[in-house]
Amino acid sequence: MFLGGNAVNLLITEVTEMQRDNYCVAGWCFDAKRMVRPLPNGDHWRALLLDKHAIAPGVTISVTPQDKQLNNAYPHKTEDAAVYKASIRLVSAAPVPWFSPNAPPAAATVHDAFEGRLRHTREWKGARSGVHVPAGAQSRSLWSVTISRQSLSFKADTFDGGPEKLKAVFSDKEAQYCLAVTCRALKQAWRAGGLAAVSGALPEQDMLHLRLGLARPYGHPPDKCYVMVNGIIG
Repeated sequence: MFLGGNAVNLLITEVTEMQRDNYCVAGWCFDAKRMVRPLPNGDHWRALLLDKHAIAPGVTISVTPQDKQLNNAYPHKTEDAAVYKASIRLVSAAPVPWFSPNAPPAAATVHDAFEGRLRHTREWKGARSGVHVPAGAQSRSLWSVTISRQSLSFKADTFDGGPEKLKAVFSDKEAQYCLAVTCRALKQAWRAGGLAAVSGALPEQDMLHLRLGLARPYGHPPDKCYVMVNGIIG
């Protein structure tokens, strides 16, 4: 984890929607060779703050970590870092070659992305769902997998009569998955133009980086951190 000190640069890899104008931002720190989830003054991001600094995947920002311990638990504790809200600034909005040797790393499988801690509760038409890491597991809560564009599709799904949710169905080198999408850009496209707009918002490359992240513990008891699709970049 990061504790107070000098400013660091983060390449933003994902911006995800939560609830009621709460957003989560994550990025790759080249100096530390690790993912970081910067939390402004220890809190979530708001839309006004995202827009103020043009926060989106591919931009580089500078942040200064706060010298305080967050009251959180693994696996999110691995990447969570409080940063001074006033220190946030845009460094570069130049395009990023996501498949260059210096790009943030990606795993070949979802299982590898979460260091072997992955579980799933069910399988439907060959796709694993209810995919999660046990709460408290000392593993990453953010990573990426490389997939082919042809293996990826989207659907709108409901569960137990709840609200419709955007889901991504994809295959890695090991299995097929059906995961909820939390990516801000893809959900905006979905609300504006349906599933066709989501597919149209994808990068044009044949190979894609699928950004994955864990939700906070959920369930009765809250013992599962479900895997979400945080973004798709190429």
